[in-house]
Amino acid sequence: MRLRIDPERPAPRKLEKAIEALRRDQVVLYPTDTGYAFGCALSSRKAIGQIRVLKGHDERSRKPLAMIVNELSDFGRYAVMPTSVFRTVRRILPGAYTVILEASAEVPREMRNRDGEIGLRMPDLAVCRMLVDLLGEPLVSGSVTSGDDEPALEDPEELERIYRGRIDVVIDVGPLWPEPSTILQARGSEFEITRVGKGPVPAS
Repeated sequence: MRLRIDPERPAPRKLEKAIEALRRDQVVLYPTDTGYAFGCALSSRKAIGQIRVLKGHDERSRKPLAMIVNELSDFGRYAVMPTSVFRTVRRILPGAYTVILEASAEVPREMRNRDGEIGLRMPDLAVCRMLVDLLGEPLVSGSVTSGDDEPALEDPEELERIYRGRIDVVIDVGPLWPEPSTILQARGSEFEITRVGKGPVPAS
């Protein structure tokens, strides 16, 4: 099922089918500020496993899964971090960043990488905020990647064809050029930039 949505002015009623699918432990494909991504409810261990399969990441991978939240307070709920790290997070978000942090006890084991870490995102995109609000919990997120060196235009109609039978709902905002988020890895009281992407490199 493909739902055509305005990414900046989404109508809640048009997202109802996507929310129903998420609450039934299903995986949806939805737009973010860095391209299309696989998404599921944080509470759905089954769907988290499906996203791992789609991404090709098992639980021994060093690559953590990410979740999308709407509130800075959620960083304190789902991650462990010193005050100096939180100050940087507060300064740069919302934006096109993935922040890698030690997971708190609130995070399901299925979400963590082998080092006990997760990625946290807070995109500046209305459709992401509305999905989290309507769902009532964070949205597990894994970017759609082609595996090629050069990013390809992501067409939701084509993505629906490719993932038919594995994705239940596609939220369609039109074709998107993927542009990866900037990844910030917490190292003690500091951040290490492990990938420069769409988010401007924060001043130290």
